Amino acid sequence: MLERNFIPNPNDPIELPRLPIEFRHPLERPALRHLRWGPARVKILIVTDGAGYDETSGFGLGIMIADAFDENHPDHPDYARFEFTKAQRFGSSGVTPGYDDFEFTAGSLDDFDELWLFGVSTAAPYLQPGEVGVIEEFMDRGGGVLAMGDHEDLGLGLCGGIKRVRSMRKWWFQNPAPPANMEVAPDNANLTRNDTVQAPVPGGNVNSGTQSDATPQPVYPNYRYRWQWHFWRPWNRVKYPHPLLCGPRGVIKVFPDHAHEGDCIIPNAAFADEYPGDVDVEIVARGRNVVGRTKFGGNQITDPREFGLIGAWDGHDPSTDGAGRVVVDATWHHWFNVNLFGLRAEDGVEYADILAFFRNVAVWLAPKDEQARMRRAGQLITLLIPSQFEHTLTLHKFRPELIYWFGIYARDALGKIAPQCQSAAWYFDIIRPHLSERLIDTLRLREDIDFDRESIASARFEAIATETVGTSIFGGAMQAVAAEIQAERFDDLEAIAEKIDGLSEEGGKAGAEMAEKQLRIIADSFAKLSG
Repeated sequence: MLERNFIPNPNDPIELPRLPIEFRHPLERPALRHLRWGPARVKILIVTDGAGYDETSGFGLGIMIADAFDENHPDHPDYARFEFTKAQRFGSSGVTPGYDDFEFTAGSLDDFDELWLFGVSTAAPYLQPGEVGVIEEFMDRGGGVLAMGDHEDLGLGLCGGIKRVRSMRKWWFQNPAPPANMEVAPDNANLTRNDTVQAPVPGGNVNSGTQSDATPQPVYPNYRYRWQWHFWRPWNRVKYPHPLLCGPRGVIKVFPDHAHEGDCIIPNAAFADEYPGDVDVEIVARGRNVVGRTKFGGNQITDPREFGLIGAWDGHDPSTDGAGRVVVDATWHHWFNVNLFGLRAEDGVEYADILAFFRNVAVWLAPKDEQARMRRAGQLITLLIPSQFEHTLTLHKFRPELIYWFGIYARDALGKIAPQCQSAAWYFDIIRPHLSERLIDTLRLREDIDFDRESIASARFEAIATETVGTSIFGGAMQAVAAEIQAERFDDLEAIAEKIDGLSEEGGKAGAEMAEKQLRIIADSFAKLSG
C-alpha cells in the first residue's frame, strides 16, 4: 500500500500488482480486439434529390457508406454502430424500401438521430413550409444535420430554405438573384470558382490532375488554441483541430479534390436569431485554390485564395437548450464515388484518413443521449483492451491507494480506442462534475506560497496539481467500473454498461477526495520551501 503522504509524480511510474497471465473468464485475448458490448446505435437518414447509392456511378454515395462504415475496418470505433436509411426525393434507385419519392411528414424523422442532405437540385428552395418545419423541429430537439451542395446553386432546392443550414453556406447564384443577406455562390468556370484539383505528382502539370486520381487536396484546419495551466507563458499554448478533423493517426489534413467547389461561411448577423445560445459557427477547415488551374474560356486561377471547406455549429452547448449540431460541406464531391475511385484503389493512409472524417461526422452529429452511450461503451471497452486488461483483473475491490496510478493506465488505454479529441472529450466529461469550487480553489496558488508567478516552482506546482486532480478523478471513476466487472465475473457486460454513470460518479468522487488531500500535501511542501 502507498504511504499516506505519498505525492504522485507521473515521472516516477510504479507497476500495478499483476496476476499471473491467466484468463479466468470466457474471453480469449484475441477476442478483445473486436469488442462489441454496448455500442451506441446511431440511425442516419440520407436524403438526396439527384445522387445515387451504388458504388459504380460517379454521382453515387455507395463507396463512402461501404468503406467508411465497414465494421471490420481497423479504424471503425467499437463504441458505435451506424445504421443508414437511404431516401430519394425524386425516384427509387437504390433506396431503402419505402423511402422512394420521399417527403418530410409529421413523424418521418422520429426514428432517426441524424439527417444527411445531399442536395443536387438548383430549383429555388422547394421544400414546403410543412416539410421545413419537420426538419427544424428535428434540429431543435437534438437531431444532427449534415447538408451540402456544390458550386453555384447546386443544392439550393433541398437545403437552401432550412434555418441555420441556409446561412452557413453559399447556396444562391445569379438567377434568381439571392434574397437579402444571402451571398452569391462561386461559379463553376470563371475566376470566382474554387478549384482544388492537384497535380498528380509534386511539381507536375496541375492541369493533368483529375478529381478521380489518387492525389487528394491538402486541408488547412482552423486550429483551436488552449492555454496550459501556467497560462501567462504564451509559448505554452496548445493547438488542436475541431473533432471532425481528429483522426486515429492525428490531424486529418487531406480531402478529395474537385474543380469547382462551393463555400462555407460565417452567417450574416441578420440570421443571429436562428442560433440559440452563445455558440458561434466555426469554419472548421479551409481549402486553397490551385494556381495555374485553367477552366472553360481559358480562365486561369492566379490567386491561391482560401475558402470555407467545412462549417460546424455545436448545438450541444448547454446554452442552446437542447438543439442539435449542424455540419455543412463546400461540396458533396468530397463524398461521391467519382472523387474516391483513385484513392480507394490506392488504399493508403490518406484514404484511411478521409474515411475517418466521414465517421467523425457521424459521431459528432449524434444527439447527446447517443454521445453518452458512446462514452459508456468506450469506458467499458477501455478496461478490456489488452493494454489495460491485466490491470482490470487486479481489482477484486475498490483500492483507494491505487486511484492515481489506475488513472494513468486508463488514460493511456482510452487513447488507444478513440482519436485524441474524442478521448479528451470523454475524459473531461467524466472529471468535470467533480471539479468543485473547493477543489478548484486548491488548484490555485496559495497566498502563503511566496514564489514569483514567473518562477519554475510556481509552474511546477500548477502542473502537478492539474495532473493530480484530473488523473485521480478519472482513475477513481474507471477503477469503480473495473471493480464491478470483477464482481460480476464478466457475466453481463451489457448490464454493467447501463450502470457505468453511477459507478463513475461514485469512483470520481473518491478520486476527487484523494486528489484534494494530495494537493494539500503538495501545497504545504511548497509553502515550506517558499518560507
